[in-house]
Amino acid sequence: MGQQLTSTFRLFRMMGIINDESKYGQITVWGIVLHAFKTIKTAYYFKKAYHPGLFHTRDFNVNRARWWRKMGCHVGKNVSIGHSVAADVGNADLIYIEDDVILTNHCIILCHRRNMKNYRKGDNGTKLPYMYAPVTLKKGCQIGMGSIIMPGVTVGEGAIIGARSVVTKDVPAWTIAVGNPCKVIKEVPPREYE
Repeated sequence: MGQQLTSTFRLFRMMGIINDESKYGQITVWGIVLHAFKTIKTAYYFKKAYHPGLFHTRDFNVNRARWWRKMGCHVGKNVSIGHSVAADVGNADLIYIEDDVILTNHCIILCHRRNMKNYRKGDNGTKLPYMYAPVTLKKGCQIGMGSIIMPGVTVGEGAIIGARSVVTKDVPAWTIAVGNPCKVIKEVPPREYE
């Protein structure tokens, strides 16, 4: 990788706690403390958004957006987040959700994944580095139930993602896309006024 790894990182890697050199290779003891605090805080807010408990407010989908903001996500106005929607908690600051977005139940938003570029037969997959990339959900898009949004994806304004889709590439504005991998099947027509 070309950089000198800190003794803190080497110790925590030896203990099996962290392994990602690209993100944590230069971490210090103080950095570990701050990271642990941020992770605990983010997990607390995620739990609040994911498991609301017995008492639901009248419009809990909209109120979940408040908890996501506290996790570090960039969330616009009028965002509706359904039950059991999972954010990439450790990378919440890479999630950008514009106004009027609808995330239906059981969706997953990921901002990191293993970098498989140099993976070869006989390699240990747990030693692969991670790739990090933001996810952007543009104004008014709708994400269908159980869909997975992969790192680096932008879903365009007004686009609709069908249920159980795996979105691996950008989806243009005002289109309908479905499947695994997700593909555009239709453009949303403009409204014609008399």
